Amino acid sequence: MNVWNALGAALLVLASSHAAAAENANPFDKALMYTTFVPSILVAGTTALTFNAPDLFKSARSDALAFVGSDGQIRGAQFEQASRHYRATARPPLMTDRQLAQAITATY
Repeated sequence: MNVWNALGAALLVLASSHAAAAENANPFDKALMYTTFVPSILVAGTTALTFNAPDLFKSARSDALAFVGSDGQIRGAQFEQASRHYRATARPPLMTDRQLAQAITATY
């Protein structure tokens, strides 16, 4: 099952549970719902981001090859997107753009 489908199902369950909890208005039930569903949704969202990141690098392989082959002169859109994603997620970045391009071509 796709992670996004699971996230959508969790949101649907949360919405239906919230409607049922609003009828009951029991503070314990509300607290229990929020302490179980909110962390589940957060975990599902971060899991979706980590599973989709390799797809981003797979699609950037041809642009990474062009970047390495042109000695950094050609920066394709897919490689630029992968590079920005890497810079945003890796603090501090451990690789230069050239090393990232070589890692993408070797791994994916």
